[in-house]
Amino acid sequence: MKKTIITLCLIPILGLAACNEDDQFKGELYKKVIYVLSNDDLIFKSEHSLGEESTGYLSLYCGGTEHIKRDVIVEMEPDDNLLYEYNYRNFDLDESKYALPLPRENYDIEDFKTVLSASNPDSYSLLPIKIRPDGLSPDKSYMIAMRIKDVSAYEINPDKRRVLFNVVLKNSYATMASTTYYQTTGRETRNTSAGDMASSVSVTRIAAPLTKNSIRMFVGTHTYTTASVTEEDIDRYAMTITFNDDNSLSITPYGSLEVEQLGGADDNYFYVDKTYGHTVLVMNYRFKDNVIVNDAQETCWVTMSETSIRRAISTP
Repeated sequence: MKKTIITLCLIPILGLAACNEDDQFKGELYKKVIYVLSNDDLIFKSEHSLGEESTGYLSLYCGGTEHIKRDVIVEMEPDDNLLYEYNYRNFDLDESKYALPLPRENYDIEDFKTVLSASNPDSYSLLPIKIRPDGLSPDKSYMIAMRIKDVSAYEINPDKRRVLFNVVLKNSYATMASTTYYQTTGRETRNTSAGDMASSVSVTRIAAPLTKNSIRMFVGTHTYTTASVTEEDIDRYAMTITFNDDNSLSITPYGSLEVEQLGGADDNYFYVDKTYGHTVLVMNYRFKDNVIVNDAQETCWVTMSETSIRRAISTP
């Protein structure tokens, strides 16, 4: 009889505990916090095409398991210290690798405020930034450093309050969001004092976007990696390739390199491979280079007749 009474008493208690357990999942599991989307380095990358103005967006979110029940005004502001902290943390005293503040003439922010709307099923809002990328260098990283200044409701996530809006350059032939490779094959002829020295070549080159219709690439068999290339290397070995409206190519020096285009539009042109969709460059040119002849160094013209095919994009 005592066991029966105890059992009957426990049933409503257990039932109440079960109800309480169910109720806790009906409410908010995590408190609502406002934050700006970025990676672990507080960077948000945004690609922009050269030759035009385009709009990038910062994404402001509200964390939590339930949707917001009221509108939240989020106000951003410049963060003068964040870019310095990022550069020092990642590159110490090597200022040649420092990211730069995006020049004011290259962007507009019309309103530093955005609204997370309770009527929107998504718990985020976008802050538009108009970007004009022309004139920026592919060899530098450009950032807009910002932080959340204030919110009208809830709390700010202190770890995701700040952001570096990173402007990434691209055109139809190369992008800085990933490494753009062109696989080059052809024939190289070194016009030395000992006579012409010809050989077949096969090399993978990196291309960087310069303008809406031009890229930078190293000449001949000279190559580089993005992590180790120097300004001196670029000045010495880089050429500019311009894609013209008639599908011809123009080859000109990028830095101090002596390079000359050989032939006309029939010898320097581009097309898109219909089977695979790859961009194909056919080029003929010559450039001055230091070569070894009979155990001695001399400067001579190196003539190139080559075909370059853009490879599938891969991340660095």
